[in-house]
Amino acid sequence: MKSLPILAALLTLAGPAQADDATVTTSDPAQAEIVTTDVEHFWQAFDAAAKLPLEQREAIYQKGYLDLASQGLKDFLVFRHLDAAKLSQHVEANRAYYGEVRPYIGKVVGQKAAIESAFRRLKALYPDTRFPTHVYFVVGAQHGAGMNSPNGIVFSAEMIATPPGKPYSYTAVSPEFTTFGVVHETIHFNQVYQTSDKSDLLQSVVSEGTADFIASLVVQEPDVRQLTDRWQYGCPREAELATRFAADADKTDLAPWLFVHPTANGWPPDMGYWLGYRIDQAFYAAAKDKTAALRAMLQVTDFKAYLKASGYPAKATACAPEKPAA
Repeated sequence: MKSLPILAALLTLAGPAQADDATVTTSDPAQAEIVTTDVEHFWQAFDAAAKLPLEQREAIYQKGYLDLASQGLKDFLVFRHLDAAKLSQHVEANRAYYGEVRPYIGKVVGQKAAIESAFRRLKALYPDTRFPTHVYFVVGAQHGAGMNSPNGIVFSAEMIATPPGKPYSYTAVSPEFTTFGVVHETIHFNQVYQTSDKSDLLQSVVSEGTADFIASLVVQEPDVRQLTDRWQYGCPREAELATRFAADADKTDLAPWLFVHPTANGWPPDMGYWLGYRIDQAFYAAAKDKTAALRAMLQVTDFKAYLKASGYPAKATACAPEKPAA
């Protein structure tokens, strides 16, 4: 997700850093640091602010949270145009919400071991993987779930900490999505082609679908509605969707396939992620050398040739998510 609907994919991200930058990525998953100190500092400031008059709380967030910012939080603040005044105003106006999601933010940052395990599995699956040197978790003002910065991946934890039982919203994601989302974004660091506002639908769909597909080879696809809706809608309608996609593939207007929430035609959002995933499934299933197949996915620049090589839709596999190998 480059324009990550977050972690869309469901994140709304800035453009990924290039994977050949050794200061941004590492070939050793053990060197990929999961940074959660910003979340700890936020709660310390949140609790301290509650003991003071409202007009004094901004200074607490500045001193106790922003002044202690990791590089990831610094990047996040710049990208989101966020400062102590804006953050304090939003948090204090929504204090009940932050209190409600606090245990679920704990579940988000509590997946550090799961992320590290997923990185090791990704390395075993594809030894040439480059990992972000830092994955940061921060707390923001409920505006965007994450971003890629020149210093790593940054996730706004309150946006992926939706408690159970809440009314469905596409941009409100549960903690179960966290590890899958981290791996998805890591795949973007490894793609030779980086999407932009000039990318056509085929390029964008394959790029996003590949991030989801490879993530699903490493981590069980989470049972979150943002993903399950696509499978439930797409499988019985795959032929008509493939026909529509063939007609739209060269367009740079990505609606209704990507980044439109909700869609005007009643589709689940981001069906393009699903269709790109299905293209990859066909390509991967037909490949005898699976490592070479992954390399081809990540290094593709001729997307029409890749689509042809996949055989999709004529050679589509059974319509179901991948299950990671043990």
